[in-house]
Amino acid sequence: MRIVSIAICTALGLALCAAQSLELRFGSLAAKASSKVELDLDSKLLRLAVRAAGDADLNGILSGVQAVHVRNYEFATSGAYSQSDLEPLRKQVAAQARWSQILNMKEEDETTEIWIAAQADKVSGCLIVSAEERELSVIYLEGSMTLAQMKRLMDDDARQGLGELFANR
Repeated sequence: MRIVSIAICTALGLALCAAQSLELRFGSLAAKASSKVELDLDSKLLRLAVRAAGDADLNGILSGVQAVHVRNYEFATSGAYSQSDLEPLRKQVAAQARWSQILNMKEEDETTEIWIAAQADKVSGCLIVSAEERELSVIYLEGSMTLAQMKRLMDDDARQGLGELFANR
């Protein structure tokens, strides 16, 4: 019976670990940056912002999203940060089995990574890391989206609406 209890506790623990949110801790990078943007919208603030934008299509696309986190750091000089500064984030993602890297692109001094967390037919998280020589951007969406909603979000009109939503805040 004790072994069964341990097994159940372990399974519950693994289930909770699998659903953990990512922590975007970039304090040392933020300190080096010449400019920064750190945006965190939980579900209440996100709904309020979408309602204020008055875009019903965008509201439908983001209906299952629980939080949006954006980090953007610009640096005055090249080499102010390195790829190793991103290792703690990469380790968090790699430690959770629900995440799959769908894009790892490198062009000269620029890299782009896209990670998707999936559950059944829904995306339950999306992480985008874009690292350039003097700029680093991290976008993390928590929550669920269907594949159709993800496709719609990639369409020009939806991207423009989302850009306007965050530019006006």
